[in-house]
Amino acid sequence: MITMGKDRKALILEVAERHFAVHGFAGASLSAIARDCELGNAGLLHHFASKELLYRALLEAHGQNLMQRMDALLAHAAPPDQLAGFIALQLDWMRDCPTAAQLITRELLDNSERIAKAQPRPLERFLNAALTLLEDGQRTGQLRRDLPALALLTMVLGSLNYAHIVRPTFERAFADPALADETAWMQGMATHVLQLLAPASGAASDTAAR
Repeated sequence: MITMGKDRKALILEVAERHFAVHGFAGASLSAIARDCELGNAGLLHHFASKELLYRALLEAHGQNLMQRMDALLAHAAPPDQLAGFIALQLDWMRDCPTAAQLITRELLDNSERIAKAQPRPLERFLNAALTLLEDGQRTGQLRRDLPALALLTMVLGSLNYAHIVRPTFERAFADPALADETAWMQGMATHVLQLLAPASGAASDTAAR
């Protein structure tokens, strides 16, 4: 049942997010989205003229959300705390916006053809800000420098995303108590990611001495 007071455009975005998260861009159907919104196709197309525009509106909203979180982190966290804050930002976003996180995961898996032609690319500003944060950490000796910053970014995003996705399967396969609690599991993974990114103790000392 549709909530009567909900703004129609916001409702369409909410319902579409669920459909795109489950089925991906190619598999989601405008007709099914319209039906779940208790609209005809024409009513949906009045607000979003195509599936591409509806999907882009969702990606732009999530890109803006992530960038707002990043801007707040950079404005309030001291440089030595920004890496831990960036990882915490990822965990908070996955917890606060689970359907959005699922949608973005589907987008990254499925978008190899679309990304070559996409204009604009809604996640790009956030990714560039994250890369700059890691490059700054390498320059100040807070992060390992034996790997490119882009590899470190891949490690952060890939490790946290995969840990989140795979936990239910791992819980059935392995007798590790940490897997029983999603929050504890993800906090543990965040700690391990920070350990992976840290410079060797000798490298950190060399940087401090310069």
